[in-house]
Amino acid sequence: MRASDADREIVRALLADAFADGRLTREEYDDRLNTLYGSRTLGEVSSLVTDLVPLEGPPMAAPVLRADMRKRGARKWRKDVEESFAAFLVPSIICTVIWIAVTGRGFFWPVFPMLFLGINLIKTVVQRESIIEREVLRLEEQAAKDATPELPA
Repeated sequence: MRASDADREIVRALLADAFADGRLTREEYDDRLNTLYGSRTLGEVSSLVTDLVPLEGPPMAAPVLRADMRKRGARKWRKDVEESFAAFLVPSIICTVIWIAVTGRGFFWPVFPMLFLGINLIKTVVQRESIIEREVLRLEEQAAKDATPELPA
């Protein structure tokens, strides 16, 4: 079966971890990366890490890629923007309807709740990268927690 870019990225992450842990020298790491990017099948790709992955113990889950985590973070940001927009729109409509029903003229007091809720909406839209990075950090911590085997009592 042919290897995909996602398969190569998983193996690249395993090789990088092995190099960082000192299980591979710089030359071995470079050679394996060159072989990895020249490989076409899963057999070629998996043979690069067979001596690095323990055969016993719990099976290792495929590492969640940072790009996937950023996509999840972007989805969270979009959800936050939608919630902020709804939190702005609904009270603004209600206050405006009350203002029209009660006075219909004079000072437009619904501007105050609209102002504060609008500031929250703008803040959510502007802080896109901050919200995404916070979600990525949360996902990385969750993945690390899930990957850590529990010790027997």
